[in-house]
Amino acid sequence: MARERDYKVEYARRIARGKARGLTRAQARGHPRKGEPPASSAQAKPKIDDKIKLALKQMHGGASMTSAAKSARMSSKRLSQFIHAHKVARRKGNKWVMTDRLMRQVPIVKDARTTAIIVPGFDEASQVGKYHNAIRQFVNTQDPIILKPFEDKGVTDIKGRFHPFETDPNALIRYALKDEPEFHEIYQIIQN
Repeated sequence: MARERDYKVEYARRIARGKARGLTRAQARGHPRKGEPPASSAQAKPKIDDKIKLALKQMHGGASMTSAAKSARMSSKRLSQFIHAHKVARRKGNKWVMTDRLMRQVPIVKDARTTAIIVPGFDEASQVGKYHNAIRQFVNTQDPIILKPFEDKGVTDIKGRFHPFETDPNALIRYALKDEPEFHEIYQIIQN
């Protein structure tokens, strides 16, 4: 004997899944409003969340897609869909090469204050992270040689403005004495 379907429960589940994916109710129903992309279109890209951020971090560290997905406790299919939709990696032979161009908000030190800027990808955000580690190390040791690699360097934000790294020891000590937000409090991946 065939099992009877509970359409109300199925419909509620469909709406809830759509809401979790960041879709509107109309998109989740399968009938998007005028101007909204269908839920299954290429424009309806998967949203980023903490699990995907963790998996991408693992992949930047050299992990395979499968092991990165496993360590983030998510399916490799979901991670693969995100990678393909946002083009954050590409295959080269049997390995993934990260081409991550997701925008990131990062803190930069200007005039002994923290300013948040948005950089166009992982490489720029990584440079800012290394710079903040050097600042922390300089404040602990008071050795100006630590800041040498960052002199006359900086990052360019998404608007094309260049932000030089502050390497003046006095300004960095004033910065360290202030109650400014830490790197991890400002850093975040921004959905394109």
